[in-house]
Amino acid sequence: MEQVHPKRNKGLSGQAIRLIAIGTMLCDHIWVTIAHEYVWLTYIGRIAFPLFAFLLVEGFYHTSSRSNYLLRLLAFAVISEIPFNLMRSGRFGDPNYQNVLWTLALGLIAIMAIHFIKSKLDNVVVTGIATIIIATFTMYVADSLLTDYYGFGVLTILLFYTMRDLRYAKLGHLLGMILINVVWMSGAYISLPLPGRIVEFPLQSFALLALLFIWKYNGKRGADHWVLQYASYAFYPVHMLILGLLALSGFTLG
Repeated sequence: MEQVHPKRNKGLSGQAIRLIAIGTMLCDHIWVTIAHEYVWLTYIGRIAFPLFAFLLVEGFYHTSSRSNYLLRLLAFAVISEIPFNLMRSGRFGDPNYQNVLWTLALGLIAIMAIHFIKSKLDNVVVTGIATIIIATFTMYVADSLLTDYYGFGVLTILLFYTMRDLRYAKLGHLLGMILINVVWMSGAYISLPLPGRIVEFPLQSFALLALLFIWKYNGKRGADHWVLQYASYAFYPVHMLILGLLALSGFTLG
């Protein structure tokens, strides 16, 4: 009798992408706190935020309650603020920079508002104008609050939301990510020595590597249990608290 094997889902599940996002984020935070000499860790870390932005959009479509989803983000944003401050500046309070969960929450508010308007209005022009207004406002709030990745973080979330299910989504992802990370954000530059010349390119351009994982998404959530869900949320403040305390103690790698 011929043995029948169950079909395997090719590509990466949402849970697999989440683990990659967590791992790359951890690399960046280790560099920030206890491994300053290993600058390649922050190169890897640039991959994390686009993955979280993409997962946020997928979570918006798959969650059983969007309002509860937003409340979870806001709750953990509050919980994470002191660990984030300890990690970034070694202080309990730091008004100059807020953790990335505030950025994700603002992005979620933006797509919730846009989605609501689209469901109520059947007018491309009006919904387009409303989208621009909502995007501009939420980006302004992110910039004003000095959240991680600022308004560009919200814009990244909106990129994955607007490109979702479009025929040429991958091209839109690529062009949008280049504009956001290479042209507009840029930031620090890396020097690459080549024969006869030195080429410089933005550190943030490493964020484009996230597309290699996003384009492998198979549309499946993967392992989905409330314990795993809350463990992934809890990992954010817990690992920052540990790294922040290690940095304050003077511990370093290398």
